[in-house]
Formats: sequence, structure tokens, C-alpha cells
Amino acid sequence: MTTTLTGERADLVESLRRHRGFLKQTIAGVTEEQARTRSTVSALTLASLIKHVADTEEQWIAFATGDAGAMGGGEDWSDGDWDPNAPDPRFVLADTDTLPALLARYDEVAAATDAVVESGDLDHATPLPEAPWFEPGAVWTLRRTLLHVIAETSQHAGHADIIREAIDGAKTMG
Repeated sequence: MTTTLTGERADLVESLRRHRGFLKQTIAGVTEEQARTRSTVSALTLASLIKHVADTEEQWIAFATGDAGAMGGGEDWSDGDWDPNAPDPRFVLADTDTLPALLARYDEVAAATDAVVESGDLDHATPLPEAPWFEPGAVWTLRRTLLHVIAETSQHAGHADIIREAIDGAKTMG
């Protein structure tokens, strides 16, 4: 049964769907080789962005719905051993990370997130774990987390657009 969303929930889902659509539109029509091509000085590829955005959306929604450990809580960052310039393993592709498999997984994650927006308590709050990139003592609601997922998706759609344009000149917009 599909519920017709209205108000804030409809706005959140529509915004997230729009930015997911921009990202997927940018990748439409590329070959597997193009999807894995590093076309800029960045290590990012079209395929690695899809993998990252799906993983990140899933992780944030798990966090926001009560799995405080989903954001990697429990690490001790006080030793100063964190290197913000180190390669991010979340963008590393396995041989099984084909573009069709990554896009199918992204669709599954998107459907699960949309279901949470449809019925979740937007005011449910979860403390963020201690990490150098989070404000100490911060607590995010499901609503705030969804806004973050929308921003992250939008940012990576822009990255994908630059990567795609460098590969074959195609542009998503403009």
C-alpha cells in the first residue's frame, strides 16, 4: 500500500528523490569502464560515488532510526591519529561492484529511506558519536539527518557531473 505524502514528509521525499535523480541521470548511458574512470585529479569515479552515496544514506538512516553505532561510534579520536587526507576506503570498488549492481542497491536503499520518511518520527533524536567532524554533544533528529542526506546526495551529484563532463563532455544540466 502506497501512502500519499503531504506537507513536510512530501517535501523531504521529493527533494531527496530529485537529487538522487540528478545523480542517476548523470550516470545514465556510461559504460562500465567509464563508470570506473578517474577523470579528474580526485580519486572519485561515477561508480564509487554511487557506492558511497548508497552506503552513506543507509548508514545515516540506520543511525537516525536508533542504531547509534551506525556512524562508527566508539572510536577514540583523541590520539590525533586521524588523517583527513588518507584515502577513503568507502570509495574503493570490488570486482562485484558493477554499475548495474550498484544502481540496484541504491534503489533498494532509496526505497527503504522513503519508507522511513513515510512513517518515521521526524523528531526522534540520536546523539552523534564523538568525532573530529561532529560538533561535541550534537544531537540530530531524523528530520535533520534527512536534510543532511539530501545535502550529501546533492553534493555528490555535482561531483558526478564534473566527472562525467571530463569523461565524454556530457552535462546533466546547463
